[in-house]
Amino acid sequence: MTNDIHLHMAKLRAKFIRHRAYHELSEQFDIQLNRRRAALEAGTAFKAEAIALTGASGSGKTTAVDHAINKRDDLILPSHGQDVCEIVPLLVPTPATLKTVGATLSEALGYELVRDKSAALIWQHARKLLMARRTLFVHFDEAQDIYLSRGDRGRNEVVNTLKSIMNNKDWPVGLILSGTPDLLHMINADRQLQRRVRAVQLSAVSFVSHGLDVCDFLHGYAKESALPVVPSLQEDDFLKRLIHSAANEFGLIVDMILCGIEECLVTGGRELATNHFAEAFRKKTACLPAFNPFIAQDFLRIDVTRVRDLGESE
Repeated sequence: MTNDIHLHMAKLRAKFIRHRAYHELSEQFDIQLNRRRAALEAGTAFKAEAIALTGASGSGKTTAVDHAINKRDDLILPSHGQDVCEIVPLLVPTPATLKTVGATLSEALGYELVRDKSAALIWQHARKLLMARRTLFVHFDEAQDIYLSRGDRGRNEVVNTLKSIMNNKDWPVGLILSGTPDLLHMINADRQLQRRVRAVQLSAVSFVSHGLDVCDFLHGYAKESALPVVPSLQEDDFLKRLIHSAANEFGLIVDMILCGIEECLVTGGRELATNHFAEAFRKKTACLPAFNPFIAQDFLRIDVTRVRDLGESE
């Protein structure tokens, strides 16, 4: 029975909810991809651009980019094992230097680079590999880390290196940059880069703007789990607590809903209730009742992003 529950939860977690920012991202990616392919077919020059998706941690940036890419059945991905690799997804490594990022990109393109080379040589080689693999886009996830780890001079080098990928006259490559709002500092630091970036933002969720949507998500997942929902979960107070418990971030709200449902199923509950969410939050954070947004009276004062000492009091 337990295995059946976890299998069910795995299927629920694999579902993706399409939201406004995702539709904007997906539309812009399709436009840029189709423009690039048309230019290749016509044999004309092409000016590559970038898409920047920003949002706080837990907002669902990486998932949104993955779905925008994977929905295209005609896109040749690294997993297809072909010589052509039309898009390369890359999580910016730690430490995030131009050398480590360039070397990671080369490895993602199938070439293990000798790391004692200079950053300039590493990126020169990476640009040649992008052309050899006929790559159309590179996705840099957590892209702000490359920029924030440098001083003023180093930051200029980061911007110029990214622009060199798009400006390569032999093989221009588009960029997908995803990261926290700090990424906007990098984009706004260079006028040329700014003009060539299409920005999409995953804004914070609030009860006023998304309360009805959150209620729909909750009932949709509960219905798929064959769980009746107690009436109090439809009330404004509970929805506000649910949104606050997830720091107003879309991806974390979905995760909290799923954790509450899982708690109900595992404990043999017959209907989904507030106590399942309260217990799921306690297990995630090891918090005292006073710091549990599903229990505390003045829940908005609780900083849910903070891990507290169990002996701590306000």
